[in-house]
Amino acid sequence: MPKFALIYQYDPAATGPAEGEVSDWFAYDKEVRDAGVFVYEAGFHEASAGRTVSVRDAATVVDDGVTPTSGDIVAGLYVVDVADINAATSWAEKIPTAGYGSVDVRPVVEYGG
Repeated sequence: MPKFALIYQYDPAATGPAEGEVSDWFAYDKEVRDAGVFVYEAGFHEASAGRTVSVRDAATVVDDGVTPTSGDIVAGLYVVDVADINAATSWAEKIPTAGYGSVDVRPVVEYGG
C-alpha cells in the first residue's frame, strides 16, 4: 500500500490548540495505531526553536527561527500506510488541528536501495 504524509499546520497568531485537545490527540493516535495504518508521527517544537537555512550562489545564510511562507506554521506530521489518497484524506479529517488549521495530504516517495 502507498504511504501518505498528513502534514498539519495552523496560524498561531490567529488561533491555536483548543482546550483539552491533548486527549483528542491521544485518541487519534490510538485509533491510527489500532487500525494498523500507523507508520510514523512527529510533532514539532515552536518555530522560533528552529532555523531557516538557504544557499544561494554558494553562500549559506542561517536565520534563527523558521520563516513561514504564509501565516501557517507546520506543527507536525503523521505518515500512514493506506490504500489510496481517499483513505489518507479520511485520516487527515480526524487530526485535531484540522478543526482550526489545515492538513496537507501528500503521497510519500520511497526510494529503493
